[in-house]
Amino acid sequence: MLYEITGVCQNCAAEYSVTVHNDKLLNSCPDCADAPFVLTRYKGLVYIVKNPNQAGVKIGMTERTIETRLKQLNNTSVPGLFECIAIFASQRPKKDEQRVHEKLLRHKLDKEHFDLEPVDAALKAYRALSRKRPIFYNSSVEEMFDLRLEESRIQMQIRLKGKERR
Repeated sequence: MLYEITGVCQNCAAEYSVTVHNDKLLNSCPDCADAPFVLTRYKGLVYIVKNPNQAGVKIGMTERTIETRLKQLNNTSVPGLFECIAIFASQRPKKDEQRVHEKLLRHKLDKEHFDLEPVDAALKAYRALSRKRPIFYNSSVEEMFDLRLEESRIQMQIRLKGKERR
């Protein structure tokens, strides 16, 4: 794909516009001649999807786009369509998927299916993947995710303050 990105250079604070083609910067900042940012292409992703006709969620990985993976899943003989809840970018998608699956063993239904609500699945995957924030495809899940994270942070502060008093 071809993109034009406009912004402020992180090196010299000048406004710039650069072109990106197939993951490569085609030009640099016109004022300082440095690359104004770094592009990282991830090898794949770990995904959380939900099918309204199935219990829980499916957590898997792909080295393609989530849209391509959803087309594959939705072409199976399973009734209903899978919808994406969240994705986690990954340089090691297979290892990251395994890490999440290991952390969720007690919730496993079968293969890549887990008896979890989407928010709980996103939170547990987030913690298993060293707190890499997911990209959400469902705004209500994202809102609940943020609320639950904030609630956990506050509870931790309360516990820490209790230990200080001892």
